[in-house]
Amino acid sequence: MNIRLLTYLLFALFCLAQSDSVQAAGNGKNSQAKLAATYSKKIMTGGMFSPGKDSVSGIARRASIDTSRNNRIIGVREHSGGIYQLELDIADNQQNLTIGIYNLLGKRVIDVHQGSEFAGRSKMFDINVQGIPNGIYMCIVQGDNFRLAEKFYVSR
Repeated sequence: MNIRLLTYLLFALFCLAQSDSVQAAGNGKNSQAKLAATYSKKIMTGGMFSPGKDSVSGIARRASIDTSRNNRIIGVREHSGGIYQLELDIADNQQNLTIGIYNLLGKRVIDVHQGSEFAGRSKMFDINVQGIPNGIYMCIVQGDNFRLAEKFYVSR
């Protein structure tokens, strides 16, 4: 994290030093803001910036997103007193499917499912939330080639 912050700060200083050349190429402050936003977004996400071309990391990110196109979380809903249900579509048979509930600090609070699961429409998983306090939680579903997340609220 510190390396990214240092890189970002160095880049910002470089942009300020070169502000005359950037402004000459654009139409003023709006083009400067767009260029700075593009650079900072690429730096903070770990991508490389090459004008007019896709970066290798950008292509890899898109490829990983494309593999999860058919896998999706339909929803996490309250079913009955203290039991929530996760509805999930799985496109391929998954050897290593892990479903967990995390708090906003990133701590795993509930293990919902761990093991294999076969492809099919609308798989339902029960989540017993009676042991956790009210609040906002993330349901993370991770398979062999995808990772999905859904935010939900526990309120009693």
